[in-house]
Amino acid sequence: MPEQYHKNNMNGHKRRKQFIIPESNNPINKDGISECFQSFQTDMYVSLAPCHISSPINGIKAQHLDPLIMNYFPKAQGVVIAYSNIKLLDGKTEDNVPLAKISDSSPFTFSWISVDLLVWRPQLGDVLEGYIYMQTASHMGLLVHDTFNASIKKFNIPSDWKFIPSQIDEYGEDNETENSSQFKSLGHWVDENEIKIEGKLKFNVKNIHSSGRFVSIEGTLIKPGTEEENQPVFRNRRMSLSNDQFQASQASNSNNHKKFDDNDEITNNDISEEVPHYTEGSDNEEAIINESEDSD
Repeated sequence: MPEQYHKNNMNGHKRRKQFIIPESNNPINKDGISECFQSFQTDMYVSLAPCHISSPINGIKAQHLDPLIMNYFPKAQGVVIAYSNIKLLDGKTEDNVPLAKISDSSPFTFSWISVDLLVWRPQLGDVLEGYIYMQTASHMGLLVHDTFNASIKKFNIPSDWKFIPSQIDEYGEDNETENSSQFKSLGHWVDENEIKIEGKLKFNVKNIHSSGRFVSIEGTLIKPGTEEENQPVFRNRRMSLSNDQFQASQASNSNNHKKFDDNDEITNNDISEEVPHYTEGSDNEEAIINESEDSD
């Protein structure tokens, strides 16, 4: 083993990479919250069904733009909130009639369009504010703008905060009858001053997950550069033990396993018992008749 590697692992701790939150390009308002709503202009090559040929703009809305609403659009790197200013780019005739391409292999027409999209585009390092709707010992669940999901995992919460689980006796019969359909909290977090964490909470965007047309935000409450203090510590058990202790543990483990050779004789300890059987002479035995009954 190289000497340098041995020195780096003598303490039994794994090296961690420091997480640095990059700077975001989104502006920040007076409350210190990032403004993630942006206008995004894009060109799209779309098809148009024959039933919409008399009203192409309405057809493009129904076929292509309406399905984008409240979905993640990879080209814009955000969630589409609304659209406006739709234009056909293939030109017009002298009578101001829009032009579109058509082929003999399809009844659909094709055209380039230009559209302005209003998108919600959070970036790494943004400061967002969300309403806490769930608190567990492993994470917090939040809603940003009452719409977008965000979560803050346990190790992205300051180490001097602690989770207070709810007691069973805190839920009386009145609470069960009045709010039977309401979500019951598993507990709540408190900060370093023992103040309950509830309502709206500001956090930094640490990661953005997009799956298909959906997006979720992973946040953090830890200041940049201090993540290492809040991460779990994994110890390398082999390196933390001394050589004598490691050899002793290996010896004890080897004694717990017994090796069987192929030449070992198999001993049968079953006790043979006589099994009742039928013999040919048993049918010739005379029957014994009890004549002790009193005759009439």
